[in-house]
Amino acid sequence: MTEYSGRPARRRQRIGYLGFFAVSLWLTVAAADPMVLHRGTAATPWSLDPTMAAGTMASPIITDMYVGLMARDGESRPALAAATGWTVSEDRKVYTFKLRPDLRWSDGKPIDASDFVYSYRRLVDPKTASFMVGPYFIFENAREIVKGEAEPESLGVRALDRLTVEFRLVQPTPYFIQLIGNMQLGLVPRHVIEKYGRGWTRPGRMVSSGPYVLAERVPQSYIKLVKNPYFYDADSVKIDEVYFHPTQNLATSLRRFRAGELDIVLNYPSDKLDWILENIPEMLHRVPAFGTYFLVINTTKPPFDDLRVRRALNISLDREAITDKLLRTGVTPAYAWTPTVFDNYDGITLPDQLIPFSDRQALARKLLQEAGFGADNPLRIDLAYDTQQQNRKIMVAIAAMWQAVGVKANIANMEFRMLNRKINTKDFDVIRWFYMGSFDDAYSFLQIMDSDSPNNWPGFSSPKYDDLLYRSNLATDPDERRQLLQQAESELMSGYPVIPIFYYIGKRLISPEVKGWVDTPRGSPPTRYLWVERG
Repeated sequence: MTEYSGRPARRRQRIGYLGFFAVSLWLTVAAADPMVLHRGTAATPWSLDPTMAAGTMASPIITDMYVGLMARDGESRPALAAATGWTVSEDRKVYTFKLRPDLRWSDGKPIDASDFVYSYRRLVDPKTASFMVGPYFIFENAREIVKGEAEPESLGVRALDRLTVEFRLVQPTPYFIQLIGNMQLGLVPRHVIEKYGRGWTRPGRMVSSGPYVLAERVPQSYIKLVKNPYFYDADSVKIDEVYFHPTQNLATSLRRFRAGELDIVLNYPSDKLDWILENIPEMLHRVPAFGTYFLVINTTKPPFDDLRVRRALNISLDREAITDKLLRTGVTPAYAWTPTVFDNYDGITLPDQLIPFSDRQALARKLLQEAGFGADNPLRIDLAYDTQQQNRKIMVAIAAMWQAVGVKANIANMEFRMLNRKINTKDFDVIRWFYMGSFDDAYSFLQIMDSDSPNNWPGFSSPKYDDLLYRSNLATDPDERRQLLQQAESELMSGYPVIPIFYYIGKRLISPEVKGWVDTPRGSPPTRYLWVERG
């Protein structure tokens, strides 16, 4: 049995609070001049339920409101949160966590081990219909529960006593401690969810477990969070109020940043990069990210069930033209699925990417002809994407590249909520999507394409692939595990279920008044580790 313990590093305390006062149905700490942060987001999130929306554009908001046994520290690394430590069995399949004795919800009610059990059972319950449940098939019976073959109560998670939570895994899981800190495993309030149902996330109802709680939500305008006085480490949280402003137009976002209306923006127009580098280079933060921008091909639908069609669509795209000429933001071309910035993973090189682009175009025409398409019978595709200026530019470029090989693409933009519905019901031909790895391990990407994963958007299925993933988690030697994951990715890409376009970089503008910001591939730091010094 191996034991781990410790506390997250505490930051300087902020003093001078005047006391507590009522805000809607909860209490929050107020100061004479509250410290306020304004953060930009790409669009209004469709949900703030961590079980449902984590992994989407709601992630930074959910990170501020919810914590689990583990959470992310100021460098976005796993850190103890609701837990004080854990032990691991000799076979690496049983983890036991001890909880802090003073945990409370934002409404003041106490938190104990049964709340964690409820949250995890809710995640895998088919009634919840979480589309991010795939990574948690490592819990005993999780896969069977999601399929409706077992009851949620059979999940391999139980409360041994009021302050002890035990996990039973189906196999050793090298990345488990990183996984347990994911937002999907943020603690959610049973007493509120059972009272209000799906309406529990509305302001005035929502109760959280993290450093902030929802105060206001104005559609298409802002989401306001206020400090949670019952958070276990509230004394170290400096910022009293944080506003998240959805801004789909990148030029508008940049204007608001320059005007001082936004302290943080997550993107900017590509044609403004030279201006930014010349005028405000100290505010530009660029760092590789655990993310891929890609197209999903619906392999369950003719003619996209034909490997020749999928390969033709893949090889006929000029990634370098998109990244270096169209975008010019520092993103790098992607031919494989998994970014190469994960710890102990250096990716793969595919044979297709070594072929000159003109030769790839000729090969694409030949493959389409073999599949029954040509000048008299062109391949017609509905290409869906979510409304955003940059996305439209990319989709127009892709449609033009496909037209050069005889493919006619009808591009259609829609709200992200509709795009999300289409991809999860497989109501599409080809669809624009993105994925950000939720922990620092290549498996966080590769598990998406497991045959039984509910996140397997293209419908890809390969017993060989599934076996390689399974064996990778049994490997104790890092080199052996890396090789197994590389073999799995090679098997995946040989089926062409997705068309990677580029690997993301974090390209943010940060006001010099924001302090505590740390650039890392693991994502933006939670607000609780930041503070603001206004001039």
